Amino acid sequence: MYRRRRDRLCRRLLSRAGGIPAGRTYLRARRRLDPESITDADPFVRLWIDPARIDRQVRTPSKRWGRVDGGDWDRDTVPFGETAAYRSVEAHVDRGVPWRETAEFEQYCDRLAAGEQPKGCATETELEARFEELDAIYERITTDGYRSQPELWADRPDYQRDVFYKWDRTLDPRLDEITVSIGRDGTVLHGDRGDHRLAIAKLLDLEEIPVLVRRRHARWQSIRDELSTETRQSALTARARSNLEHPDVCELHGFDPDPVISDY
Repeated sequence: MYRRRRDRLCRRLLSRAGGIPAGRTYLRARRRLDPESITDADPFVRLWIDPARIDRQVRTPSKRWGRVDGGDWDRDTVPFGETAAYRSVEAHVDRGVPWRETAEFEQYCDRLAAGEQPKGCATETELEARFEELDAIYERITTDGYRSQPELWADRPDYQRDVFYKWDRTLDPRLDEITVSIGRDGTVLHGDRGDHRLAIAKLLDLEEIPVLVRRRHARWQSIRDELSTETRQSALTARARSNLEHPDVCELHGFDPDPVISDY
């Protein structure tokens, strides 16, 4: 409880202090003090990846930006296709099941009954309206393709602000992308945001979507560190060589992922 309140307060303070630029300054300072817990990567820069690559969801997603954590959190996962969000979107989109009859809607109704306000909704009517907004998102993606939050913000700032701030007043809306973590072996795992949009992207078989990386496993961070500092491809470890084309590190180096080996 204390940690949640502290994190929420930090987000509010950063937002008031200057949002994303202030966040970058804060994380750079944190990395100087504790380089093993904060990544070198800019957590506010998007990676464009194939949504099919994200096939599992972490049970304990990070709420913080730029984190580097060891441990086994990247092994404590569930198949994304078995989550309530994916099953509900699939049922609604592919089989025409009304939102009210989906598994996730029922879960949120249970939370309403327990006194919570999921997605900023206080009644089932408000909750149903919130789910119906997903229909507009689905149609927009089908018609216009998947667009990043800054692109949407630039086109319709008032609408984006109204929709977003109904349920989250602590984050810059332009950061409301699908969030992921990266496991020890480079596996991209869904995090805590954008589960419905990820489900839609998968069902539409899109080629790529923008994501923001909240957390990296310490072992994966060591690969980033190696590729950003090593100057000779022959000196790379096998783990680094096998990940040269990974979207999280491909811009860090100038190595050829398929070098020609001379017979002489």
